[in-house]
Amino acid sequence: MSLAAIREITDLEQSLRQQKEAAQAAAKLSVAEAERDGQALVERMREQAETEVSSYMKEAEEKAAREAEVIREEAKQHCAALREAAAKRLDTAVALVAERVVKAR
Repeated sequence: MSLAAIREITDLEQSLRQQKEAAQAAAKLSVAEAERDGQALVERMREQAETEVSSYMKEAEEKAAREAEVIREEAKQHCAALREAAAKRLDTAVALVAERVVKAR
């Protein structure tokens, strides 16, 4: 084999090694970029999910407060009706107690 052929093969091998190293570096860079982009996407999705959950919680709390107010108002009206019914029976109860006291003497 001639010296020129050996140099040509050596140069070709060197060129191929450099191409291989460049391809490996580009692949590592692509992987790193994909990981970075993936992490950024995960972070954006997490933030979006937190925002949505916060919104749902606020809506649920507002709905619960409205429902609690309705229940409070209904209970208030029920208590008023019970007081009114009790007040109507009070005169009868007083008269009955007074009659029993008078009879007992």
